[in-house]
Amino acid sequence: MVWILHYISCQDVCDRSLPVPGQVEILDLNDKVSDITQKIASLKFEVMSMMEDSYVTFNVLHQETIQLDGRVKELSSEMNQILTRVETQTKQGLQNSTGELERLSTSLQEATITMQLVRWLVDIDTVIKAAKQAQMQDCYFEAAKMLKSIGSLLEQCSDAELEIFDALTSEKALLEEHFLYDMMEIWHSCLKWEEVDPEKGLKKVILTVDKENTMKMEQMMQALNYFKHLDFYLRKFGNKVLKYLLEPLITQKSTVEIHEGNNLAIIKVESYASSPKPHYTVIFANIGDVFNFLYSHLNVVIEENVTLLNKLGEMISEEFCAFLIKNCLCDTIPSHSNDLEAYEVVAKATEDFQARLTEIGFISCSNQSILEYARNVNILFANKTCQLLLGRAREIMKKNLHDMMEIGPIIPSVELVKEESVDTKHFDILKPEIKLSNNTFQFPKCQISKSAHELLMLVCEVLDEAVRSTDFCAIRLFCTARNIFELYSAVIPTHHKKFLETIPQQVALFHNNCMYLAHRLVTLGHEYSSKFPAVLKSHTSTFIDQVTVLRELGTSTFLKFMQGQRKQILDILRNSGLATLGEDPNITPSIERAVQQCLRQLELLQTVWKDVLPAIVYCKTVGCLLNALVEELIIRVTTVEDVPATTAVHLVTVFSIVIDRAPQVFQEPSEVHQFVRRWQKFRELVLILGASLRDIDDRWADGKGPLAHEFTPDEVKQLIRALFQNTERRSAILARIK
Repeated sequence: MVWILHYISCQDVCDRSLPVPGQVEILDLNDKVSDITQKIASLKFEVMSMMEDSYVTFNVLHQETIQLDGRVKELSSEMNQILTRVETQTKQGLQNSTGELERLSTSLQEATITMQLVRWLVDIDTVIKAAKQAQMQDCYFEAAKMLKSIGSLLEQCSDAELEIFDALTSEKALLEEHFLYDMMEIWHSCLKWEEVDPEKGLKKVILTVDKENTMKMEQMMQALNYFKHLDFYLRKFGNKVLKYLLEPLITQKSTVEIHEGNNLAIIKVESYASSPKPHYTVIFANIGDVFNFLYSHLNVVIEENVTLLNKLGEMISEEFCAFLIKNCLCDTIPSHSNDLEAYEVVAKATEDFQARLTEIGFISCSNQSILEYARNVNILFANKTCQLLLGRAREIMKKNLHDMMEIGPIIPSVELVKEESVDTKHFDILKPEIKLSNNTFQFPKCQISKSAHELLMLVCEVLDEAVRSTDFCAIRLFCTARNIFELYSAVIPTHHKKFLETIPQQVALFHNNCMYLAHRLVTLGHEYSSKFPAVLKSHTSTFIDQVTVLRELGTSTFLKFMQGQRKQILDILRNSGLATLGEDPNITPSIERAVQQCLRQLELLQTVWKDVLPAIVYCKTVGCLLNALVEELIIRVTTVEDVPATTAVHLVTVFSIVIDRAPQVFQEPSEVHQFVRRWQKFRELVLILGASLRDIDDRWADGKGPLAHEFTPDEVKQLIRALFQNTERRSAILARIK
């Protein structure tokens, strides 16, 4: 925009009657204002032309800018002098000259505005060229400040609606873009990463720092920080430091090599994949070497009281500390109370390590995570110990159940018995009249999984550790011991689910395991109660509440398998011809095969259960299954309305197989009478099927014989009607059975 300059007419001034001195002064001022207005208009034209040549056609020389800047300063000085003279005349308050002075002031204000615009344009051009010059002299921070100031100058003249404004704005954006690109190039030339392709598990990473250009690098980082771009580059650099330098030193066997040259400083880290973690002292030493290298060659000043390591620490120190704690310090926490005293050496080394990182500025004084972790050893020891113990318990629970061992009643030694006899011989009067069995409160002889015994030994180890521990650790360890049994109730049924549903031996072993653990838990808390620290003595330190849980778990699992076996036996019988005996009285070979199959099922269970389950449990178990078998046979026969003689003979033959083989599944065949509730009734049924009417009458014996003890009168009558034809003798016997 071309400003329209107002020229002041002096015609009226000459016509006024003024005192001679005042008239002369005003006339002179009028001439001066007119002259400077013309000069400013001319200067503005030249400045606008120069700016267009510089930022539109790009063909101006730097010398032209210097000349225009001098003229601007000269005109500014002259303008200030005229303003001073006008103000002086105004203060003198000349009469009849007010109008002239106002016109002079207006003209001067318009000229001042134009002059200010010219000043802004010249300043913008001067700053742009100065910024370029500063960058050429490696004064990047000064160049950055100048480039930023261009934006402020452009904002000041943004309302002038100059055509050159858009060109200047574009020039500013282009200058900043090129400047930041140059800073990036300097960054990459000063800090070079090299990753050597890994060979045979060996990985090499090299960081090279250009020592010769340390000041240049400092200027570059200050400039990037001034433009708020440093965080982006520093974040990428910090991630590489973590990934390529620090983390491998913590998790893998590594070496650090530092080479100092005249112009370059090089640090090389070699790490071996799949190698064990190094000792914490080696980790601290290697990491110390890395930070010493960074401190020596990269700890440039970013801004007042802020160094590169300060900024780097703000970005990655928390992540580094967390990684160090998880992968190094965590491993130094002892897992046994005997090692707690030796941990003081670790704590001291950790404290020195923290102090060094704080000293060089990587970790702030407020970040005490490493030190707090090392000092919090009691809680960490308890947490780690409990975590390891639960892990060991879980691995034990996953072991095969069929790897078993024998246990039984604990027989006191001869010396102990003699000692007790001597101690109690004077107190015979206090002995109860009914003596308890030696097996009272003893666990019966049977087989259990070795893993169950190992788990119990682990719990005893936990409780022994609790006895020697501080109050906090003792409480945690006792709770861990309880948690192990809760874990057992959850892990075993899940991890061994398939075997517990299909393999009889493993079901029996799991049943025994639960009962054995429950048996030991009854007194386990009492065994340690006198040894526990006071904090545990003040509470009910017991496992008694878990006894019922384990017993119910073992019983329900075994009972579920038993129900499956019972259903299998009944399904075999019901799928044979025995189920249709009432419809087709002719006995088929399938009935004998079914009975034989059921007996083989019981004999298979005998093979896998007899030496595993406690004797009484085994007898009750097979007795229950055998009772289901004979009860089904009894029901099928007693409900038939007509049994031909040939069918009865065949049934006697088949049922005799049961009578001969079934008792053999017990440890003593005679135990069949004790544990099979329907066994005698089944034998009476077999006798009836092969007996005459007289034999039946004799066994009834007017309701006092063995037949009357097993069958009701109606059941006997039903059998007689099914087996014998209607004769007078049958009627007479039926009449006597009441």
